[in-house]
Amino acid sequence: MARLALGNRAAAGTGSSPRAASLVLVGVCLALGATASFEARLVSTVHGNPVPWAVVVLTTMPRWLLLAVLLPVVMQLAWRYPVVPLSRRAVVLHGVTFLVLSAIHAQVHAWAIGLGSPFVPLVFSWGARVTRSWLNTMPTLVFIYGAILVWAWGMAEARQRQERTLRAAQLETQLHAARLAALRAQLQPHFLYNTLNGIAALVADRKPGPAVAAIEQLGELLHASLREDGRDVIPIAEELALAGQYLALQQLRFGERLSYTVDMAPAIADWMVPVLLLQPVVENAVIHGLEAGQATLQVAMTAAATTHGMELRVENNGPDLVTGTTSSAGQGVGLASTRARLETAYGRRATMTLGSRLGGGVVVVITVPHRAVEDRAESDLAGVLLAV
Repeated sequence: MARLALGNRAAAGTGSSPRAASLVLVGVCLALGATASFEARLVSTVHGNPVPWAVVVLTTMPRWLLLAVLLPVVMQLAWRYPVVPLSRRAVVLHGVTFLVLSAIHAQVHAWAIGLGSPFVPLVFSWGARVTRSWLNTMPTLVFIYGAILVWAWGMAEARQRQERTLRAAQLETQLHAARLAALRAQLQPHFLYNTLNGIAALVADRKPGPAVAAIEQLGELLHASLREDGRDVIPIAEELALAGQYLALQQLRFGERLSYTVDMAPAIADWMVPVLLLQPVVENAVIHGLEAGQATLQVAMTAAATTHGMELRVENNGPDLVTGTTSSAGQGVGLASTRARLETAYGRRATMTLGSRLGGGVVVVITVPHRAVEDRAESDLAGVLLAV
């Protein structure tokens, strides 16, 4: 909804451009009229025959008042019928409009000059005065009309470029959401497959009690983690709780061989991360630890604030990257999906490293910025619109 509102505001701002340009034209015409009046008064004063202000205004302002009324109409026509791309309809329309404008302007200018010089009508006929005014003001009108056509075309081009950029940003945002949904859909069967394997092992070991408890725990975990509530991101506290539920489920299978701890700074409990971000990491810790023959396994999950965001660590004391089976862990479906989701959600602002733990074992370190994927998409979109 925020993206739609942002787009609507941008469209509304774009639609007001011709109106704003028309107001600018009115202001420019009035300013030029005032300048012409001041210039005429100054020239007459310098020559020792100052013309009264009333006469000066009456002879100089009418043409500019006329342009202040008609030029906004020209701007609206230039906006609706731009000269680029060139078309016969636009050429004929603007040609006729210019002739009508110049004819009216010449008559008003001739009438105003006649008011200031009573002897002019006695010397020149009305037709001669209009023709003379038309020829004298033609260069100015050609320049003004051409400037308006170029101005309107430039605004139209800017609006189209803005709309293209907006559509591209919206498509990119939709692509991010689609990629996250696809990666999550890929991750869920992977997680379910590993969990069901663990339950099958309990059944094979003829442990009906733990098997039933594991099924119940799986039901709770599925309800919490796989529900379709439209969320792509969840608070880190909830993400750690989901990972803890998975490890608790595995404890039903491995018993005292598996233990885990969770350490999170309270201040970052509400910081958002992609849902099921840690799930593949803790799965790998169990699969490449206990299932590889490790006698006991300790898993530690920590979340702490950093200068630029948050650092998530998952450590275990299983086989290290050199001597154990964990050397290929980074190539599995789970961790590959985690890397892809981080890239999709945060770009280069997030990192994931897999290394040896001091004292033996493996540590996975994930760093993410504070803002989640939705915030990133909307801020990117707003930045694009402001840049335009």
